[in-house]
Amino acid sequence: YTASHSPLNSGIPIAAVLGDQQAALFGQFCFDAGMLKNTYGTGCFLLLNTGEELVSSEKLLTTIACDGSGKPTYALEGSVFIAGAAVQWLRDGLGLIKEEKDTEEAARKIEDTEGVYLVPAFTGLGAPYWD
Repeated sequence: YTASHSPLNSGIPIAAVLGDQQAALFGQFCFDAGMLKNTYGTGCFLLLNTGEELVSSEKLLTTIACDGSGKPTYALEGSVFIAGAAVQWLRDGLGLIKEEKDTEEAARKIEDTEGVYLVPAFTGLGAPYWD
């Protein structure tokens, strides 16, 4: 319970604590094995509900999830650490775009990359490289 001297003026029971990606899996109603969600923000995170089966992968994270009744289940997580942050870098760091929506127009103007690609590993690589 929260302290009775909290700004809310009463003790409020803390009934659950979730990590952001597990909360997103729950919030997007991915309660059954085989259901997955992909969340985009600063990074990009895909979670696949594997049900009661604890699936292990050396390239993905295994994490806890739950079904619609709150029964514990498992999930696999793949993480890309930089997604929206790369768009922010194009805007604020390089000044190549004024607004996030400008990325589509900029991408459409490129007819040929001539073999040049950007891998936004500014904070390292997530799944499946973990570097």
